[in-house]
Amino acid sequence: MNHSDFKIGIEFLTAAGRWRCTDVGTRTIAAIRLDLDHDPFWYSGPPYPVVEHVFDEDGIEGCDPAPQERVFDDSGKARLVTMPRISRRSP
Repeated sequence: MNHSDFKIGIEFLTAAGRWRCTDVGTRTIAAIRLDLDHDPFWYSGPPYPVVEHVFDEDGIEGCDPAPQERVFDDSGKARLVTMPRISRRSP
């Protein structure tokens, strides 16, 4: 992506996951990472309860536009095995 592609609120992808742009500077952008396990309240702001990260010119080059609809791979979900927790207390 180019710096001119970023606007506040636009979502994009990096190797680390999905992000939302929160600020556009002269040569940088700020963004929050959109994790699946957070309450949606964490993404309402500013100010944001999650850490904002700054992307410089080099970081911006590694960004790709995010698709409008989110798609999650849960293909391994059927193979998950849960085990009871073992206590580490001494007898």
